Amino acid sequence: MVRVGRWITAIALLLLVGVYVRALAFTPVERLQGLAQKIYYLHVPAAIWAESAMVLVGIASVFYLFLKDPRLDRFAAASAEVGTVFAAIVLTTGPIWGKPIWGTWWSSDARLTFTLFLFLCSARCTRCPSC
Repeated sequence: MVRVGRWITAIALLLLVGVYVRALAFTPVERLQGLAQKIYYLHVPAAIWAESAMVLVGIASVFYLFLKDPRLDRFAAASAEVGTVFAAIVLTTGPIWGKPIWGTWWSSDARLTFTLFLFLCSARCTRCPSC
């Protein structure tokens, strides 16, 4: 059964790479933003997954406080790790898009600062789960 799971994972990763290659190579260049617009194909889904993972961390943590089920704590820790990875992608690809469009690498927008705050909190949770 494990081998089937590995094959499915390998096929899914190949299909994902194919989707991104197709999206980047065959979509037309946007008139105003140029090639910088294509970063959205990675940046926006990563932002959605990062914020979703952080919401799951919060929900699992609240339920853990009431139920004291260690599975909820492990789920929250795993979600924090996933959220950290996706938030790192967001915080890396965002400035790549922002520099040619806004003319600056970082804007002190509330959404950007909140995403950085979530990244730092989740990175801290993954480094020291008991904190």
